[in-house]
Amino acid sequence: MTMNGRRIGKMILNCFATAFIYLVMYYLSYRVFREYLFVWTADNRYWYTWILPFVFIFLGKYIISYSITFGSIAGTFTGQYLGDYIQKIRMEKITLYSTAEERWHLSLHYGVAIWLAVILIFLVIGILLEKKLKKKTSS
Repeated sequence: MTMNGRRIGKMILNCFATAFIYLVMYYLSYRVFREYLFVWTADNRYWYTWILPFVFIFLGKYIISYSITFGSIAGTFTGQYLGDYIQKIRMEKITLYSTAEERWHLSLHYGVAIWLAVILIFLVIGILLEKKLKKKTSS
């Protein structure tokens, strides 16, 4: 097999692995995890975030691709459960005398913001690991 053939085979394998991971997460979001963020990501076509890992696969940046993929998974769980915890603490501050605006503000769920922040953190880690690996292999 030629070098290009191996490279294309590696890309295809990584595309299938990434797609499988996202599809399993998508399925679980609809069928198993019925909490806020899981349903929100499934209903709001969070598959737009799937595009970036595939772009990095085609650029040959597999570490960055998988860091985004696993960041999305970690972010979904972290966003859901940390968002629930933050919401619970904030809702305890609601009193009988709270205005409608205060009630709304204190009852917000920050799951989506946490999810995106975790993806961004994993992206930065992936970029740093990719650079470190490239530096290591070039020396």
